[in-house]
Amino acid sequence: MRSSKRLLRFFTVVGLCTVCVLAAAPRLALAAPTQEDAAGIGQQLADALNQQNPDRMMQLIDLQALQTRVGDLGLTENESQAFGEGLSKGLRRLTEGSMRAFAQRKGLAKFLRAGKRAGKPFSTIRIEYGGDEGGFDYVEYYLTPALKVEDWYSYSRGNRASSAMRLAASAMLDKDSMLGTLFGAKFMGRADVEKFKEFSRQVSAGDYRKAYRALEALPESYKQTKDWAMLRANLAVNDEAAYRASLEYLAKNFGSDNSVQFMLIDHYYYQQRFDQVYQAVTIFEGYIGGEDAATNFLKCSALIAWKRFDDAAKACQRSMSLEPDFRNGYWGLVTVGLQSGNPTLALSGLSAYEKAFNAEFDPNELAKLEAYRDLSKTPEFAAWAKKRRIARK
Repeated sequence: MRSSKRLLRFFTVVGLCTVCVLAAAPRLALAAPTQEDAAGIGQQLADALNQQNPDRMMQLIDLQALQTRVGDLGLTENESQAFGEGLSKGLRRLTEGSMRAFAQRKGLAKFLRAGKRAGKPFSTIRIEYGGDEGGFDYVEYYLTPALKVEDWYSYSRGNRASSAMRLAASAMLDKDSMLGTLFGAKFMGRADVEKFKEFSRQVSAGDYRKAYRALEALPESYKQTKDWAMLRANLAVNDEAAYRASLEYLAKNFGSDNSVQFMLIDHYYYQQRFDQVYQAVTIFEGYIGGEDAATNFLKCSALIAWKRFDDAAKACQRSMSLEPDFRNGYWGLVTVGLQSGNPTLALSGLSAYEKAFNAEFDPNELAKLEAYRDLSKTPEFAAWAKKRRIARK
């Protein structure tokens, strides 16, 4: 089961860049959000995504707080206002376009849990894609005391919204002095400044192949950072050879970093190191505050590939138990039964699916499918099919 490469980027690298803030306004001192508060906002975020409601999503973002996260850009008052207005309009266009793509790819957002990271309350949303490519993403939304989103982090990209904003700003504003702040790098001369500008221009233009080449040309001081390594993997996602190389570099240099484990799942699949896939998912679960149906399904998939069928069955059964409405868990259990030659297990998965989703499989139609051909020749299938044929009469 491939995960991160096939994950839809709900906000792309460029998309995240089109977020900014309006002029500052006075604020009242507010109590820190409780876990219950954060959970409520998390559910509203999931609802806004599932309803493809850009108005509601915009209302949930604190644009002023997000600009604070970006940092001091050294702008005059007039520049700040113009910059904020332009990027705010861009955010609106992006949100509408992203939600259309979300719908086309059959996205489903689910609030998982609230928590704190570095003292900052957050809500975690899991996004599942039911289209041809499938896949998952996990997004942490960080909250202000006023219960608005001030920043967010996508685990499929390994990037914060505020970081992507800095990247956009470097292309949109012709201020060389900003680049050190935006990229966290020390510059040696004009040539390095021009390299960063060229990279930013290509990203803003949406030419990711050229942006990838420009990224490779950036100064060594920046290329040694985790941000560079994660950007490289994201820009290479449509070029498999470059994508593999980028993930290998990320694993070699930052593979012990818990925050990049989700991105490395593909890398370990490429290498057929299914024990490492399982370990990466387990570490990821611990880092985001716990397991869920999808993480157990990913572990089940790794265990199937690893030929550890008993453990795979337990992982998929755990997925089904945690979230009875999570369909992949049931199909994972059926797959375990089919690949391990255990008809009882495969049929138990089909029966559980029927019960959970008020469905009924036609044994005759199943027997015609290549995947079920061997199963259909077993005595267990004959008995299972007979019960359904009798019930239909």
